[in-house]
Amino acid sequence: MDDSPRWYRPAPDALLLTGSATALFGYLIPWFRASRLHQWSYSGWTYLEAEGGWTWLVVVSLVIAVLAGLWAGRSVACAKLAVGAAVAGMFLAGAVVAVSLGALPERDSINWVGELPFGMGMPLMAVGFGAVVAGALGVVRRPVQE
Repeated sequence: MDDSPRWYRPAPDALLLTGSATALFGYLIPWFRASRLHQWSYSGWTYLEAEGGWTWLVVVSLVIAVLAGLWAGRSVACAKLAVGAAVAGMFLAGAVVAVSLGALPERDSINWVGELPFGMGMPLMAVGFGAVVAGALGVVRRPVQE
């Protein structure tokens, strides 16, 4: 019986995989609402239901990061792909959130963004992308497992 590692068997890097998956989940769930009276929340899922447009690129980038994270423990190339795709997703998700905040009407308060009713989406994205960056530092330092 052959016990040698097979290239097609996943060997996930825990930080890259969970960070990418957490960021993807955070992107899809609600980030904030325009006010407490609004039932509609800003989220990646809401954008995707409304035809998505370029916001699909966030989901595609993060799905690539999750899939590459499954083999990142076995291949440095997969780890680099996971990190690159997650960083692209981070940049694009930041742009989507910024555009969403820009679409809100300005209020009288000096800190009107802080007064918005926030969901868990943005904190989960922050934790997920932070884990990916920490995982990227670990990938650079570890020996290659071939």
